[in-house]
Amino acid sequence: DLAVSRTTFTWGVPVKSDPKHVVYVWIDALTNYITALGYDGKDNTNFKKYWPADVQMVGKEIVRFHTIYWPIILHALGLPLPKTVYGHGWLLMKDGKMS
Repeated sequence: DLAVSRTTFTWGVPVKSDPKHVVYVWIDALTNYITALGYDGKDNTNFKKYWPADVQMVGKEIVRFHTIYWPIILHALGLPLPKTVYGHGWLLMKDGKMS
């Protein structure tokens, strides 16, 4: 089970049945991959062209969301999974590290 709402944040998508809760950011954020490509919109040309992704590169702290929960969401939508998910450590750059 995965709780998809939180009471510890004051920002987020409100849960209609319980105004004390908001939807947890990672559940909402995962769908950006497909909605940014036009999934379920007026023009889905990019979605048809680029989905499923050949590779998704994610930081090590979000591997669980991208390899467990994201595939569950895609399966529920009847969509194909990304072909490869690559979890990496920190990208080191001269001004610091980035995930």
